Amino acid sequence: MNKDSLQCQNDILLMKALLIRAGEEGALIMFEESMQSEAVQKTIRVWRENNELIAFAYVDDYANLRFTITPEHICTVLENEIVDWGIRCMQIRNQQSHENQTLDASCKSNDLKRIDLFMRSGFVKEELHSLDYSRSLTISLPFFPLPAGFIIRSVKGEEEAGALVDLHRAAFGTQEMTVEQRLAIMRTPQYLLDFDLVVETDDSDLAAFCICEMGTRSDGKIIGYTDPIGTHPKYQRRGLASALISVELRNLKEKGAIRAESGTSSKNIAMQRLFEKMGFTCSAEHVWFSKNVIR
Repeated sequence: MNKDSLQCQNDILLMKALLIRAGEEGALIMFEESMQSEAVQKTIRVWRENNELIAFAYVDDYANLRFTITPEHICTVLENEIVDWGIRCMQIRNQQSHENQTLDASCKSNDLKRIDLFMRSGFVKEELHSLDYSRSLTISLPFFPLPAGFIIRSVKGEEEAGALVDLHRAAFGTQEMTVEQRLAIMRTPQYLLDFDLVVETDDSDLAAFCICEMGTRSDGKIIGYTDPIGTHPKYQRRGLASALISVELRNLKEKGAIRAESGTSSKNIAMQRLFEKMGFTCSAEHVWFSKNVIR
């Protein structure tokens, strides 16, 4: 078994195939977004056995360790190598940025083997969980109209990336989204400009947004992803997010999608209630871990 850095675009195709083979097809969009980042590409390592790709790992722009191993090659030695590599990547990143970010990781709440890996590797379990939501598009869809004084339109293009980042940061109260990360989303194969929607006021103020993407699974089924969704604090509690999702669900159905998926955190009660109002149900829960790394 040997490990290498990213060699060519063919490796990316092999990694996507490995995600599907490992039953992690839902992570393809996140993977595509991460591969747009040069900083992330520098952290990629692939493991091969007899010239066959059996595992890969990288640290994304949000300091999350992401990795996939073919089921038949999962073993303690390989898992430890991957975690050690992630720690080293985060140490280098902290040295370059003069920060002290933790290395984070997540897994499904019922993945006891992965939880054991993180715990024995010195990660600390966080209180915050991530929740996946899903709803069928083959049944009746809810409709919520916009209030007066607002319109829904598609994003104009990459020239609006800066304004969209400002809106995202205001909506979530964080500085996490950057122009580079927003552009990475807009440059993935699954991205559809017509489905990247914003709510705009009569005064051309951006009030809310919803990024909607589509992907075709290996079984040929089309799945839509309505994530993230956010509303500027000045315009919250006016039904803007409900109206946005109403439009996105219809867009997805018209394009042949059979299901819509999205997600939020365990602390975001407002978003959980919004999903439930829109007919989504919680389909999975993910637990999060963090590890301090010494620069």
